[in-house]
Amino acid sequence: MPSSHNLNKIKNSISNGFDVISNKSENLIEISKLKYKIHSEENSMDDLYKDMGKELYTIFKNDKHIDDSLIDYCNTLKKIETRIKTLQKELYKIDNKK
Repeated sequence: MPSSHNLNKIKNSISNGFDVISNKSENLIEISKLKYKIHSEENSMDDLYKDMGKELYTIFKNDKHIDDSLIDYCNTLKKIETRIKTLQKELYKIDNKK
């Protein structure tokens, strides 16, 4: 039969183990919360970048002057927009055949 000294050692060991697990769990939760907040802020930045780009492209489409370094982006967007319109027309034709 184990002595009370051994039982106390086992009890303390288990208690310490739970404390370690609890601390690690709290750390993981805090890390997850921080990562989520960072990801949320990055998404906010991406949304602003998109809005800025849309505004820039609107200015370009209205034949207003934009910086020369951005002309290539706008011309590429114009080509993509044309391809999308062509694909939409094809889709419309196929959809109306049904």
